[in-house]
Amino acid sequence: MTIRKLEIYYTVSEMLSMTEAAKVLYISQPSISQVIKELEEEIGVKLFERLGRKLYITEEGKLFQKYALRMLNLYKESQKVMEDIREVRSGNLRVGASTTIGTYLLPDIIADFKQIYPQVNIELYITNTQEISESILKNNIDIGLIEGKITANELEIMDLWEDELIIISSPNKKWKKIIDRKKLEKETFILREKGSGTRDTYEDAIGIREQNIFVFGGTEAIKRAVIKDLGVACVSSLTIKEEEKRKEIIVSKIKNLVIKRDLKLIYHKDKEFSKLIEKFIDFSKQYNISKI
Repeated sequence: MTIRKLEIYYTVSEMLSMTEAAKVLYISQPSISQVIKELEEEIGVKLFERLGRKLYITEEGKLFQKYALRMLNLYKESQKVMEDIREVRSGNLRVGASTTIGTYLLPDIIADFKQIYPQVNIELYITNTQEISESILKNNIDIGLIEGKITANELEIMDLWEDELIIISSPNKKWKKIIDRKKLEKETFILREKGSGTRDTYEDAIGIREQNIFVFGGTEAIKRAVIKDLGVACVSSLTIKEEEKRKEIIVSKIKNLVIKRDLKLIYHKDKEFSKLIEKFIDFSKQYNISKI
């Protein structure tokens, strides 16, 4: 049973004339007769009866007509859905993002992307770089946007944006815009958890601290702790614009040291991109994150 056979059968059942159906479908009458015969043999019932020169549909034929229409409608619907996906009029995209990107960049990027493709569904999962890498390997997400380092050979990496890390402190400390590196050694330092891209970048630049530290599982918690003068921290410059405006924190840079990192897209090397994934990646690459 094929879609074409169902189309032929349904046309005949509506017109009750193989001759007229042949004209509408642009095929020969013998071809239509052969299709009806094959269908009747396949499903094991008589679909039509011929009395004299007239064609009548049987009770079994009437019942099968309903199912044929449903199958044809489902086929047309599936074609429409596939076309919408090809043309990015609809579809689902699963994105994993590490904390800085997921919290401070992607809401704006997704909102602007949805202005162009309003019917697209985007699921956003925010966690650290290590867990995003694992999710891609398990095919739980389509693409990842990360700040940290990855080691899995199965993953491909694409640089998207550049980000700078800065030092934040409470206004009570009265720190200047440029500070000496030694100043940090005397302070309690507030870090993200292991596996965080921000922590990896900071430790690559400054070194690993084992003592006089707090570990917090998110940037928002770290900022609140700094405002309460529990310590100082190194965070992305993307994360502190509102607090800086309200003068709740002091932003400093380390003398003779610029801590920068690439914000990256990662995906499984065997992943076949849909049109939707391609469009989202292209849109993200061209996005000006400085306006956020």
